[in-house]
Amino acid sequence: MIFCRTAAVMLVMYIGTANAQQVDEPARQPYQMVRSLQMLQDQIARGDLEAHNAQPALLKRIGDSFLKTDSELWKEPRNARAAVTFLLSGGSPQVLASLRARNVMNIDESTVDGAIAYVEGRIDEAKAKLGHIKPRSLPATLGAEIALVQSALIAQEDPKAAIALLDDVRLMMPGTLVEEAALRREIFIVGQDDDFDKFEALATRYFRRFRHSIYAGNFRQRFALSVARFSFAQRPDRFPRLVAVLDHLDRSSQRGLYLLIARTALVRGKTSMAALAAERAFVLSDESSPERLRAQLYHAAARVVTQGHSQAIAELEKIDKSKLSERDAELQAAALSIGLNVRKALPEAAKGSSDTGPKTVMRPRIDFTRSMAVVDHAQKLLDQSQDQLKEKMR
Repeated sequence: MIFCRTAAVMLVMYIGTANAQQVDEPARQPYQMVRSLQMLQDQIARGDLEAHNAQPALLKRIGDSFLKTDSELWKEPRNARAAVTFLLSGGSPQVLASLRARNVMNIDESTVDGAIAYVEGRIDEAKAKLGHIKPRSLPATLGAEIALVQSALIAQEDPKAAIALLDDVRLMMPGTLVEEAALRREIFIVGQDDDFDKFEALATRYFRRFRHSIYAGNFRQRFALSVARFSFAQRPDRFPRLVAVLDHLDRSSQRGLYLLIARTALVRGKTSMAALAAERAFVLSDESSPERLRAQLYHAAARVVTQGHSQAIAELEKIDKSKLSERDAELQAAALSIGLNVRKALPEAAKGSSDTGPKTVMRPRIDFTRSMAVVDHAQKLLDQSQDQLKEKMR
């Protein structure tokens, strides 16, 4: 559905005018107001910043209108369902609680109570109230929202069931912000389940359809953490498939994501992935640009514990730390220290070999993530940033 940016703001103005001026046209029913909200939110999934900025005002207007809506209208099931959808789409729980107290809505009470409990963080109660509901037995708009909630409630204890629910969400509400949210969640769950094939398919779908979403930047941060964290990151043979996924993004977005993947993989000790991602970032960077310098840093740092450690040390020493961010300067210092320790360890390993045995020199195995306290500090910073970037339902 084509929906221009100006219309996003006009939705708020329309509802505000209708409330303030009490025009002679028939009052809009709750389900119609929620439909307008969903139209606005779908524009957010397409990257409309004005729609995103207009959303709080529209939610407030709808909530105020609901409290003034005639009790007779709440006897209409589609209006009652709209009230729950409103809540799960970012609306105020106080509005639904007020309607619940008035006992005016024609809807299963456990659905209302469960939705309020979920939004207010009473997880056990939400599970008890919503767990028995079959989302597919409901109209798609509400069914998808309930399935999204159910998946969040069981994601830790039953990832496969959560994935199945999110698959249903995507089928029920394609092309909407609801699908966008389901994709974001499902990608990380299948990553934790180490299902690379599905991870690849879902990530491709997300980048192809929702790369302009207001929430895409947040998603990319978590995507990079996922790529570096999950065990498939230890399989360099899969890297070309990751490249194919990221090819759906523009050059700048690819470069930023490869740099983020490289640094995250490096701090987590996954040097092969770090080197591959840094190489891609280097190719996508302009000569003498800060991005190319970072790519050189990450690539060299990833190689200080390999057979090419001497060359890596030389490359690290050439990098002007004054041109690096504070965190990258710390990483450079840590990588140099590790590389020098490797160089010292090799002769010692050679001395320790038997005079009568094979003359093979064994390179000591050094864990990059444990060799320097500064690297541990970098890891903490990454984890903190992930916590700060955790999203709301939308």
